Amino acid sequence: MRRLLLLRHAKAAPLSDGDDFDRELTERGRGDARKIGAWIASSGVRPDYAIYSGSARTRETFEIVAAELGDRPAAYEQNALYDATRALILGLLRELPARARVGLVVGHNPGMGDLANLLTGAGDEIGRLQMASKFPTGALAILAFDDLDWSGLTPRTGRLERFVTPADL
Repeated sequence: MRRLLLLRHAKAAPLSDGDDFDRELTERGRGDARKIGAWIASSGVRPDYAIYSGSARTRETFEIVAAELGDRPAAYEQNALYDATRALILGLLRELPARARVGLVVGHNPGMGDLANLLTGAGDEIGRLQMASKFPTGALAILAFDDLDWSGLTPRTGRLERFVTPADL
């Protein structure tokens, strides 16, 4: 079985005169990222491979989450995740190495929420409804795939094991 953790970056500062790509997390966002990271560490579903967008807020979210995990996964910055559609993210996931059993993606909406809903075909019904209505900052979807190689990832093949937001913790 393989698992996929789809994490939207935590709460970021509002856009001001700077570039959206450079927006950093707010204090609340940093706290939320620590909460989600600690929850992942205690869940027993630790990622062994991660990709994250190169934007300041996603890099920071990943770094905080990784610090909470203890054992840092192999991780790669992937600028293509910035403003990525679900199709582009799905293409990146299909290229994950076969040795990766649990993948983590830290990215942006609407792509992350759209992909989570596209991949989910079964599982936690309440979580599926919540996820379909809103994928807020700091939200995490954990999907399980039976006997699947990443290259064969297709719509509706995942089972939602859990949908968690910082407000839930």
